[in-house]
Amino acid sequence: MVNWRRFIPLDFEYDFETDELADHGITYEEAVECFFSSFQVIRNKSYRDRYQLIGRTIGGRRLKIIFQLKRNDVVRIITGWQI
Repeated sequence: MVNWRRFIPLDFEYDFETDELADHGITYEEAVECFFSSFQVIRNKSYRDRYQLIGRTIGGRRLKIIFQLKRNDVVRIITGWQI
């Protein structure tokens, strides 16, 4: 089980070809910033390796980020939106 209070991603992946963040007015950089602020993580009920992260950007935007946690603490950002 992941200790989310001590979790620090080692790397990020994102498919810029199918950029869903931009469709929701979020930059890739803002999504990454949420992993380095205080955040809450909720496990996705449908996919065992996917999670919802609720966090804030440096600018203060509150975002929900959907991501997949891969081996070696690699985070694959799937999508996100402002809440």
